[in-house]
Parts: sequence; C-alpha cells; structure tokens
Amino acid sequence: MQITILGASGQVGKATLREALSKGYQVKVLVRSPDKLGDLKEKVTIIKGDLLDGMSVEQALQGSVVVINAAGGVKEPDQYKKFQLIGTILTEKMKLLGITRLINISGAVMNLPTEKLDLKRKIMKVFVSLIFRQMKQAQEAFLPIIINDNNISWTFVRAAMISKKPGTGKVLANDKQMPGTTIMLEDLGKFIVEQITSTEWIKKAPLVASK
Repeated sequence: MQITILGASGQVGKATLREALSKGYQVKVLVRSPDKLGDLKEKVTIIKGDLLDGMSVEQALQGSVVVINAAGGVKEPDQYKKFQLIGTILTEKMKLLGITRLINISGAVMNLPTEKLDLKRKIMKVFVSLIFRQMKQAQEAFLPIIINDNNISWTFVRAAMISKKPGTGKVLANDKQMPGTTIMLEDLGKFIVEQITSTEWIKKAPLVASK
C-alpha cells in the first residue's frame, strides 16, 4: 500500500515515516528540503515542492490511498491564511484523486467546534498561544476545512507534550479528556501509522499520551 506523508522532514513526520517504512508501506513525501530527511531520503519517493503549490500536492498524492499530514505552522507571517489555502488545496486534490482517508497530527489544545476544554487544556492553550502561536494558528485554520468536508474520513490525532525519550510501546487514547501529559515521539509515530488501517477513530479526534 502506498501512502503520502506531508511534513515528513519534521520531528513527528520523521517518526511517522520511520514507523511506516518499518511496517512495509511504500511512502511518497512532499518536502521543500529533501536533505532534511537524512538517512530516510533514499527509502521514499520524494516530491520536492510546497504545500501551497497545487501541482506539487497532486504529484505527492498520486497513487496513494491514505494521506498523513504532519505539517504545522512555522515562524512566518500569515500562517492562518496560508493553512486555509493549504486545507483547500489538499481537500480539492484528494477529491480529484479519489482519496478519502486523512490522518492529521495536532496538539492537545485544539478543540472541535462543539467541544469545551477542561481546565488543564485551557491552561495549556494559553501557554501554546504564547509560545507556539504559529502552530496554533495553522491548526485553527486547517481543522474546520477538513471536518466540514463530507468526502473525507479524517482523524485528528491530538498529542500531549512530546518527549524524545524511548517509547513505552503503549498509547492511551481518549476523545473526551487528556489521558496523560506526555507522549513519546516513537509512540506517537506508531499510533499514527496504526490509524492507516484502523477504523476506531474515524471522524474523531483522540487525545493521546504514552502509558
């Protein structure tokens, strides 16, 4: 099975890519700087380009049955507008190519339209707004475009604070409340790849943490 990973050169993208390759998936990636893939560069099909370029996105998605989006906001202006456009381009190209499955990586502070944050996540949201403002803007722009598209079977994986310590091999997932404060990068990559074939969290947004 071929999948496409967007944002594969970031830390979560790389962890997801390593796990996908270990499970035998053929992987296409869309990256601006292929050298950032390091030792993974020779193991994937690379489309060099930008998420804002529809042609590049279409090339990256061709032949795949699942899209994993690990791209997040960067410290540049207009992240909200850029990710609105990215969401629009991605949904259009998925529809054009007949791809319905999308797995998106997000933060624990992101909430669905009908969802209320508990006190812990409200505090986290204030922190994220101050320190990771661009990431928050990107997700706030991207999320409604995806969940309002009836053609997409989406899963928003909302991660706790990410640690690079060795994985525990066990992930707690709950779409109502935070199951923990930290998730190991290795565990997050494994959980994301499991969603390729799982139907448990389709059109849901699990909050995830390592056990």
